[in-house]
Amino acid sequence: MNKTIIININSIVFHIEEDAYEVLRSYMIDIQRHFGQSEDSREILEDIENRISEMFTEKIQVGSKEVLNMEDVNAVIDQMGRVSDFESQDQDEYTAFRHAANADSFKVGKKLMRDPDDRVFSGVCSGLGHFFGIEAKWVRLLFALFVIIGGSGVLVYVILWIVMPLAISRADKMEMRGEAPNIQNFKRSFDEEMSGVKETFSRGVDRTGDGVAKLLQIIVKVIGVFFVIVVGLMLIGLILGLIFFALAIVNVIPDVMDDSGPFYLMNPSEVPFALIAGFLSVFIPFAGLFYLLLRVLFEKKPMSNYLTTTLFVVWLLSVGALIYYSTSVAKEFRESSTIVEEKPLQKQPVYYLKENDVRVIRLKNGVKSSMGLKSENLSSHLKRNIRIRIERIDSLQAPYVRYEYSAKGSTYKMATDRAAKINYALTQDSSSLVFDNAFQLTEGERYRDQEVNITLFLPVGTKLVINDRLEDKLRDISFYECRDRYNEDVKDVEFVVTSLGLKCVLLPKTSNDDEEEDADSNGIVVTDTSIVIRRDTIINVKKDGITIQKK
Repeated sequence: MNKTIIININSIVFHIEEDAYEVLRSYMIDIQRHFGQSEDSREILEDIENRISEMFTEKIQVGSKEVLNMEDVNAVIDQMGRVSDFESQDQDEYTAFRHAANADSFKVGKKLMRDPDDRVFSGVCSGLGHFFGIEAKWVRLLFALFVIIGGSGVLVYVILWIVMPLAISRADKMEMRGEAPNIQNFKRSFDEEMSGVKETFSRGVDRTGDGVAKLLQIIVKVIGVFFVIVVGLMLIGLILGLIFFALAIVNVIPDVMDDSGPFYLMNPSEVPFALIAGFLSVFIPFAGLFYLLLRVLFEKKPMSNYLTTTLFVVWLLSVGALIYYSTSVAKEFRESSTIVEEKPLQKQPVYYLKENDVRVIRLKNGVKSSMGLKSENLSSHLKRNIRIRIERIDSLQAPYVRYEYSAKGSTYKMATDRAAKINYALTQDSSSLVFDNAFQLTEGERYRDQEVNITLFLPVGTKLVINDRLEDKLRDISFYECRDRYNEDVKDVEFVVTSLGLKCVLLPKTSNDDEEEDADSNGIVVTDTSIVIRRDTIINVKKDGITIQKK
């Protein structure tokens, strides 16, 4: 049975056997006697105690070993070293040891840690420089190039920031540089700090090529200034973009919430928050890159740890908010639904297809027609995704029109309900078919790929006079080609429904004024045509028949 003593090292309580305590006490008295001669020696004594506390903590195993014994104390003393081991060394031996320790560029056993004494944001680049034996400024420049060229530098930097621990104590900084955390190295590090010696560890750099290195530094600095200007202009552009969208949201300038702006898919109440989140998620990395380039090129002071941490947290929140808004909008396009409705048309030999501008309020029996919207922003409720097709049916069949209302939503039911709320009108007035130029969404409804497809089923032989305002809505009809056949600029173009589909009534323009023309029973004009099948075979199509000519 051994007597144990409770001791406190670096605010950590340890249980230690009595004989081991006497050895540890004698060792600490020697250290305090040796380093206690200077008024500034308290820092090195605290560092040594911190290191001893860490080593004792590693030897404690809860549940199996909770008391330090003589073996543990001797192992710690052997690793830390005794005062007598280096008190007898003369100054020349100490100086030679110091230069030998500093000469190694890459030492086995280094720990990858962030350097708090040389940092722009978090000390990641300086920690990598210590680990690989190169200057931190080259690592920073490499990260800056990755950010500008590939965009991956920010993500890699953030991951390293999270993974790499911070070298807080003197022992951590020694292990970061590949030095053994013993009292001899503690004293050497302390003496260097007290004497103001701050040597630069240029690991892996060939000192013989000073001229080439200086030239390379000049070139890199010129490139860096160029990137500073580019990133600065990007920051100015982002600020101007934020001001533009902010003024648009408060209706000072034309609205960005209609179908030409980037926020028309979102609910209006979420747009300001999404705008701020999007701005910060882009602005903060570019601002950090801008300051990093300034610091590398012009040796500016690093940002405070509080400021960098705050900016990083704000950036993470902004990215999270941006992802949330993006996914919430994307869910609204997951399912699609289409509602089909068919209505009869009054049979006419000629139909005049026209367009009605729904924005124009017309009097009907002395009463003004209204769209029934309370919102001042009418454009957000009017959409022009309208397609018109014309299909042929037998001449004995009755004409009719088919409406297809389609929309998307997070569920099939929501998509169906949204499609059912589309308000669109096609009216037949005597011989005219009047199409609204836009369909109307209900109050508060956002755009979710709502579309209206209209198909006219007309008997063969029916003529159509189509106004040019419907040109952008027509599908499978060569409206421009037909209008080009007229000798003057016209607004209405005439077509006819044939067994082969919709055809233009007029013939293509020809340079032969004497060419004979005729029309078939369906009103289609037929001209004399020659078709060359091969070099020795020509097919002549004329009104009186078809002939084949061989050379």
